[in-house]
Amino acid sequence: MNAAANVVEVNAENFQSEVVEKSANTPVLLEFYADSAEPSQKFAPVLRQLAEEYQGKFLLARVDVQANQPLVQQLQVRTLPTVKVIFQGKMVQDIEGPQEPAALRTMLDQLTMSPMERVREQIDLLLANGQRQQAIEMLQQVIGEEPNNYVLHAELCDLLIMEGRVDEAQQILAALPADTPGIDKPKNRLQFIELASSLPPIAELQSQLDGDGDGDGDGTNLQLRMNLAYRLIADDQVEAALEQLLEILKLDREWEEQKARTTMIQVFDLLGKGNEIATAYRRKMFTFLH
Repeated sequence: MNAAANVVEVNAENFQSEVVEKSANTPVLLEFYADSAEPSQKFAPVLRQLAEEYQGKFLLARVDVQANQPLVQQLQVRTLPTVKVIFQGKMVQDIEGPQEPAALRTMLDQLTMSPMERVREQIDLLLANGQRQQAIEMLQQVIGEEPNNYVLHAELCDLLIMEGRVDEAQQILAALPADTPGIDKPKNRLQFIELASSLPPIAELQSQLDGDGDGDGDGTNLQLRMNLAYRLIADDQVEAALEQLLEILKLDREWEEQKARTTMIQVFDLLGKGNEIATAYRRKMFTFLH
């Protein structure tokens, strides 16, 4: 979809249909410009580029101030360029003068975020602050409002598992469709917990690994490292686990049909898209393998 599909010239006659009515569902950026004004000339391409990037998530409605003085006066436009952001029939932002693209993207990201993305952002904030129980309660509340949103159920399962409420999570998982987006995350976490359940504690495994001594790539050393990684993942010490998995790769990348690599990928999925630890270790793994 190109920018032109999301850009419209607005005047008094089509203002109601193109701005007010369309803003009910889609944010409208109302750009006041004059072709003869240099600030407008420089700023207009920035807005058009954003309209192309966001592919219909907002509408760019352009008002030529020289041809639409009544609109300019009614909306109290004092300088060029001016952008007034209309959403759900109300003006939610009034931007005067040129703006940096990064600042506009931040504003647009907030404005065009879906309800699920907003929930995701709030949950991420709670988890970052160590408020896992509050995140669970928020998810349960949203699920009460959207009982058929299985993505939320899968997310709830994962948090319940992290809180040690495995039986509750398994009951929910059993009722979810197999193709539910995000279902692999709690399933992987359960798998790691199961793998770790019969293993010695972390300190004992570390002691065994230290006692192995030679640090070479023999089977005993590698299996000890893998066991330690399982235990660390189950204990939510993910970065330490990734270090062990990376060490296995360095010692023998082909060991057990590249188990270290596939396990690292499972851990990246647990951490989620955009996670800094996942990004850093994905890069380390790629660099080493290639």
